[in-house]
Amino acid sequence: MQINRRVEAAHSLPESDTGREPERFVDSLVAAKFLSIKPRQLLELARKGTILAYPLGEGQRRIWRFRLSDLAEAMEQRMIHRKGAGNIGVNQPRSIR
Repeated sequence: MQINRRVEAAHSLPESDTGREPERFVDSLVAAKFLSIKPRQLLELARKGTILAYPLGEGQRRIWRFRLSDLAEAMEQRMIHRKGAGNIGVNQPRSIR
C-alpha cells in the first residue's frame, strides 16, 4: 500500500493557476502508438524537427518526450482534406479523352 501511495505521489504534478493539472509528457512508445507508427519513425521525425518534441539531455543520445495534444495538432495541420471543404475534383469537369 505504501508503494502505491509513493507512486501516486511521484506522478502527481502541482495544479496550474487555472486549477487544471498540466498535461503530462509521454515517452516515444506511447506517442508512437498514438500515431500508429513505430517508435523509431517517431524519433526520426523528432530529430528532424518535423514534429514538436522535447529533448532531455545533450549530445547524440537524447531522451525525447512528447505531448499528445501537440501530436494531434500537428496531424490536424497536415490534413489534406478538411471536413466540410468538399471533395477534391468533384466539381471539376473531366478531361476530354
